[in-house]
Amino acid sequence: MLMEKRMQKILDNMVKSIQVETDILDSNGMIVASSDKSRIGGISPIVRSFSGEDEKAIFIDSNRTYMKFVADKTMTYFLSMEGTNRVIRNYCLLLVSLMEAKLKNSLQKLDKEEVMRRILLNQLEELELQELVRDYKFDLGMFRCVYIIRTRGMEADTIYKMLLKAFPRNQGDTLVMVDGMTVSLVKAVTREMEEDDLLQLAAAIDETIENETSIKAYIGIGGVKENLFQLKDSYDEASKAIEVGRIYNTSNRVYMYSTLLLERFLSEVPLNLCERYSKVLFVKEYKKLLTDEMITTIEKFFEHSLNLSETARQLFIHRNTLVYRLDKIQKVMGLDLRNFHDAVTFKIMMMLMDRYTWEV
Repeated sequence: MLMEKRMQKILDNMVKSIQVETDILDSNGMIVASSDKSRIGGISPIVRSFSGEDEKAIFIDSNRTYMKFVADKTMTYFLSMEGTNRVIRNYCLLLVSLMEAKLKNSLQKLDKEEVMRRILLNQLEELELQELVRDYKFDLGMFRCVYIIRTRGMEADTIYKMLLKAFPRNQGDTLVMVDGMTVSLVKAVTREMEEDDLLQLAAAIDETIENETSIKAYIGIGGVKENLFQLKDSYDEASKAIEVGRIYNTSNRVYMYSTLLLERFLSEVPLNLCERYSKVLFVKEYKKLLTDEMITTIEKFFEHSLNLSETARQLFIHRNTLVYRLDKIQKVMGLDLRNFHDAVTFKIMMMLMDRYTWEV
């Protein structure tokens, strides 16, 4: 259990200079921590007779001194030291006082937000997680998804303080300060909410951050999980969404993991292959062709599903002008973007080049 692991760590530090065999037993008489770790798991039934005694009751049995103490207000334990003289009794009083103080201090530091941070970062063992879920009364079956707000500098504290106003601690959502560049929002999700709702919330967060702090941050949205124990997966997905989104969608700052299937696939392609295919297709003439105007034309053409008329209208150009630009691409690269197969090829090759350029 987490409490007993804390006790073992505290005990290890306290008994170094004393060099007296010291155990900690639970209310059933089992040794749960000890200066001699081989004794852990042993039983001393005598303590059951003293469970109802007053706090800090001291008793002696079989050449050992026992002293009762309480951890976390409700959990009863016993400190046991070898020996029965006055010095040992004084050691017991001192160690129990130190143990209670250190346990209280460690429990105060580990607030609900810190527990959630450790869940997201996978810093808890299974038994520790189960105990903390019980202690903090987390709803195991609530649907949740994780948002990551990542800054370009060490500005997470400013964003965290600002977002606390929008997501107070008592409303079911949990805002977590992960590190100096990262804030995470664990969002409770109702069955009525859809992906568009999650994206709209992220867009609202992004706009609020920029308007109130002038900080430009990236926001990743992980998948919705039905169990608290799966939240680490949602956190990893949100982080991955930012990673690949920044490479392939530089015009945006909000990225949803579930909508980046192609981008995630291409991010797994080895860099040497990205370089090889980029050099085959994107020859020197292509670099001259790829002006800002041409890039905008290509992006709009893809955005409007290869529709000539709609693309020309959005660009405020004549349809024939658009056709002329597409013909220039076909002449240089051998790909007709009006053809679906060629358009897909071109799009994927551009994304591979983007990744190679980003990584190198």
